Amino acid sequence: MIDNVIQLDRSKCKVCYSCIRACPVKAIHVRKNSVYPYIEESRCILCGTCIGVCAYNAISYLDSTKECKHLLNSEEKVVALCAPSIAGEFDDITDYRKFVKMVRLLGFSYVNEMAFGVDIIARQFKKLTHDEFNGKYYLTSCCPSVVSLIEKHYPQLLGNLAPYVSPAVASAITVRKMYGENLKVVHITPCVAAKKEVNRYIGFGKIDCVLTFKELRQLFSEFKIDETFSEYSDFDEPLGYKGSMYPISQGFIEATGLDSGLMNENTITAEGKSSIAAVKQFLDFNKMMKQNCNLFFCEGCIMGPGTSENGKKYLRHALVKDYISRRLSNFDIDKWKKHIDMHSHHKELEARFFDKKYELPSPSEYEMKIALNDITERNNNKEVNCGACGFDTCRGLARAIAQNIAIPEMCVTNTQLTNVETSHAAKKSIEELEMVKNELKVTRSALEETRELLFAKNEAISIFVRGLKSGIVFCDENFKVVESNTGFVEILGEDIKDIHEVIPYLIGADLKTLLPNTLISQIQFILNHDEMQLTRDVEIEGRLINVTMFQLIPKKMVGSVFRNLYSKEERPEEIIHRVTDVIEENLRQVQQMGFILGEGAAKTEKMLNSIIKSYE
Repeated sequence: MIDNVIQLDRSKCKVCYSCIRACPVKAIHVRKNSVYPYIEESRCILCGTCIGVCAYNAISYLDSTKECKHLLNSEEKVVALCAPSIAGEFDDITDYRKFVKMVRLLGFSYVNEMAFGVDIIARQFKKLTHDEFNGKYYLTSCCPSVVSLIEKHYPQLLGNLAPYVSPAVASAITVRKMYGENLKVVHITPCVAAKKEVNRYIGFGKIDCVLTFKELRQLFSEFKIDETFSEYSDFDEPLGYKGSMYPISQGFIEATGLDSGLMNENTITAEGKSSIAAVKQFLDFNKMMKQNCNLFFCEGCIMGPGTSENGKKYLRHALVKDYISRRLSNFDIDKWKKHIDMHSHHKELEARFFDKKYELPSPSEYEMKIALNDITERNNNKEVNCGACGFDTCRGLARAIAQNIAIPEMCVTNTQLTNVETSHAAKKSIEELEMVKNELKVTRSALEETRELLFAKNEAISIFVRGLKSGIVFCDENFKVVESNTGFVEILGEDIKDIHEVIPYLIGADLKTLLPNTLISQIQFILNHDEMQLTRDVEIEGRLINVTMFQLIPKKMVGSVFRNLYSKEERPEEIIHRVTDVIEENLRQVQQMGFILGEGAAKTEKMLNSIIKSYE
């Protein structure tokens, strides 16, 4: 059971939306909260247009080569039904008879041209529209994409589809009637939509596998089958006649034998996207047109999506005509008529078609208004109707957005304006970035100079500190030694000297493990408060040490000066310092006492004077 014939690989998709714009029936959608397109099977008619426009090969069709090889390796007999457009595709093979032999070499029991099936359906169409004409006009049902178009998008015209199977199915019925009902049928065709016919019929009309021309080339390459090593071999009977003209759209009318003159024709031929316009006008103006329609969705089967890329339509057209001319040069018309009479009345040739239309919910007026605003807001709410998004009008796109099958970014005008604004903003951002970069260069240069200066200052401080006789240590807020000198190391004792040998000047050491807790508490106090200086006497290693602590950087760094009061060098200086402090302290006390005494005498004198004055 074949479901998704057309497949999209998100890993290759570049979200260009070419497929959405090209899809003639809007079967490729983009939903909200996603940017990737997806193929809506219920609307897809398998025309393959999206495959041709995808520059990144993100869209492909179902590969049937494995299935075909499985059939060929089975015990069943397998027939190849070759579309007559082989001449336009395989122009690298000089003679069609060698092509037939190459197909046989793959393992096919029979190789037939589908042209005989075309002859049968052409005869039935002539009978319907001319010989037994009863006033009703019809659309041909030869093209699987056209049949899907009617079933999924114009089901009101189901009764106007010519009630016959496709030429491929007619050929399958014929060969099974001739070679056995159990025969397996592989249809070789330029048509991708034909792959879906595998699901449509059972019994005599069943198609077991569909190979495109590109897939057939793949098998030739895989099994190394080449014209050079192939002999001539002709198609098996029954042979087709004018049905060989089928690849050229007008060729089907030639095969019917109907008058194709401009004044007398009763059937209009339309191909490509024009076939949709023909269907619409057939629906709207049938009473006025009074014409049947011969429809092929591709530009003739010579240009089907299953053919090689970059094919030249008119070259293929000429090659097909030349092939027909050579093949019919010695054609046995009597045998052909006998076969036609034998196989034109099978009941399996009659077809039924089904209404498969899937209607999306109609959006409300409010939803339409919001969606329309999303795509026109940047353009002053003007509806451009350029059609570049793939929809005929801005309202068509807005309706799709409201139905959650499109997004505003599909609007080319809107996207271009956004790109211009984004480009302008990006340009401005780049300019600002350049300014910032220049400023950063200046700042970086200044920082480098500052860093060098700080490094020089730090070196100078280290030299200065290490040259002092008194013990000096600087620590940070974590009590880690930042700088010290040998005087500090000597005060701490012999054990610390050994550490100094390993870690010069104890840089990075934890001061808490080196000094008494009383000093650590004082240093902590200085770090936490605005007290600028504290002096304490402590005993370290049996010696009386005078320590002066002071802030270097508030809350960040403290410096300490250690002086050994037992040292001959430090003692006289310290005695003088301390005597000076005592004298200054005594002088202050004397001054205070003198002030107090002087103030008391003055008060006594004042009181005595007051008594004398009172007595007097």
